[in-house]
Amino acid sequence: MEPILGTGDGCELPAIAVCLLTDDPQPGIVLVELVDAHGRPHQMVGKTAYFGGLHTAPKFPCPTSVECTIEDINGDIATVSTWWLSGGPDHTRLVFDVRLDILGPTDRLPPSSRSVS
Repeated sequence: MEPILGTGDGCELPAIAVCLLTDDPQPGIVLVELVDAHGRPHQMVGKTAYFGGLHTAPKFPCPTSVECTIEDINGDIATVSTWWLSGGPDHTRLVFDVRLDILGPTDRLPPSSRSVS
């Protein structure tokens, strides 16, 4: 049985790693795509380390995931924000509305909930 995810929980948002853009600097930079709950496509560019399952040299395209925090749940739609990826001049985290049933649990804690030593 899948654990029940709620507001404030960390989660894995499924996506597709479309291609490796460059492997310099290490780790490489990939193009990742996903479609939100409203059918809108989104593209993200980031280091392979920012995405799940790209530790080894995968064949592209391939499944991956984006670590997110569930900001809100409204029925079967969850609003999630990315942990490591940001954009714009203020480095705002990326926010998506996605179907709640596609999100998976993660064993990692969102950065905001990690204790600082």
